[in-house]
Amino acid sequence: MRFCTRYAQSVTEGRMTHELEQFAIAYRDDEIEVRRAIAGLDERRDGEPVTRVTLLVSDPTADTWDVRRVRDLRHALGHRAAELGLPPVSLTLVPESEAQVVEAFAS
Repeated sequence: MRFCTRYAQSVTEGRMTHELEQFAIAYRDDEIEVRRAIAGLDERRDGEPVTRVTLLVSDPTADTWDVRRVRDLRHALGHRAAELGLPPVSLTLVPESEAQVVEAFAS
């Protein structure tokens, strides 16, 4: 019975992380455009659950993205994750010009 319960949890978690990925791709901002998104459940070093979100985004127009816009994106993802019942979000932004650095975006 444990397997069935764990399988049902992983299917539900997969559906929720997929919804978070879709939310990220649909996110609109004048400076940051999300090209692809990968979300998954993990643990922090202290054992607390976390939702790791890695986004392939448009290259910044300056040296980096505006801090306020990144904070707004992080807040929107965190709010959506909470609505979905997911743990807090840990966000990583990967500029499109560096896609090859992240294996999942390299192709």
